[in-house]
Amino acid sequence: MNKRKTQKQSTRENIIAAAKTIYVDKGILNTATSQIADTANIAHGTLFLHFPNKDSLIIELIDVELSKFSDNLKQLILETSDVRTILNRYLTLIQEEEGFFSTLACELPYYKRELRRQILFRQSLIREHFHQVIQQGIEQNIYAKINIPCALTFLFGTINYYLSLNKSFVQEGSVLNKFHEQIIDIFIKILQK
Repeated sequence: MNKRKTQKQSTRENIIAAAKTIYVDKGILNTATSQIADTANIAHGTLFLHFPNKDSLIIELIDVELSKFSDNLKQLILETSDVRTILNRYLTLIQEEEGFFSTLACELPYYKRELRRQILFRQSLIREHFHQVIQQGIEQNIYAKINIPCALTFLFGTINYYLSLNKSFVQEGSVLNKFHEQIIDIFIKILQK
């Protein structure tokens, strides 16, 4: 990669990191692109050279975050088909970025329809990893024959519930840390024969 492309990629990554930081602090809805540019120490117009609008920046940030999850889960699935282990890793990954995902869970209903659709599509890619492992477990007679999409809706709905109402459950620290084992135990009971 030549020097110009390297600098362009570095600026793009800097914008994404600045957006993530400010989104966690102020929320996505309450953040102006000018604030992101200030945090990234770039001119406001430079931000638009990399991202045509705020929504495209949000999608890129979500893609970056969820691709880390997806890659991590894909690798783990090659090593194990144990849903408990996979769910434990997933919850741990969310905990590491809990501020960002709490903001996303709280604000998602207020985003424009197209942005919500794009975010939910990206989240569905993570759900697919779980679907594959559970389907395999059903076929191997490890898990009960359940409606997998309904079970996953329950799981991800529960996670989003805690993320969106985190301050109702914990004053400081991680809400997912507090409910980590309960979420896993209840979901495993759903799968049991």
